[in-house]
Amino acid sequence: MKLSTLLKPELIKSDCSSKNLDDLFTEIINTLYTTGYIKNKKAICLKLKEREKLGSTSIGNNSAIPHAKIKELEQTIVFIALSKDGVSFQNEDKKDLVNLVILILSPVNSPISHLQTLAAAASLIKSYPNFIKNTKAMSPIEILEYLKLKENEYDQ
Repeated sequence: MKLSTLLKPELIKSDCSSKNLDDLFTEIINTLYTTGYIKNKKAICLKLKEREKLGSTSIGNNSAIPHAKIKELEQTIVFIALSKDGVSFQNEDKKDLVNLVILILSPVNSPISHLQTLAAAASLIKSYPNFIKNTKAMSPIEILEYLKLKENEYDQ
């Protein structure tokens, strides 16, 4: 599975300004709501926070993959958020900040798709450790094109 097949430029935010996790989730969820991808902001934000309480979705390389299964969804949503200054995912300790967030929301009845999307996100982070650095001056359209290029290079 390629993440680029699930993305559109409006699902990429290259200039997140949030400093903490709650604000980041609110910033992303508001974008998803205003673009019509989700209807229930409050419930989805709560699901993401509940998942984070089970254990941080920060996976190293200044990256995180917050994810949740959502009853109301009919298809998987992937949202990429880049933060120049970083967001603390575990606590107020600023030494392990996250700059790349790949948020995944999946329908409850699609567990295989959910796992495939998580694997694709983890693969991106592992395979392209310079993704954050190489995309920080790019627009969402350019980030999507860069992602497609990298995924195609990986296939060869």
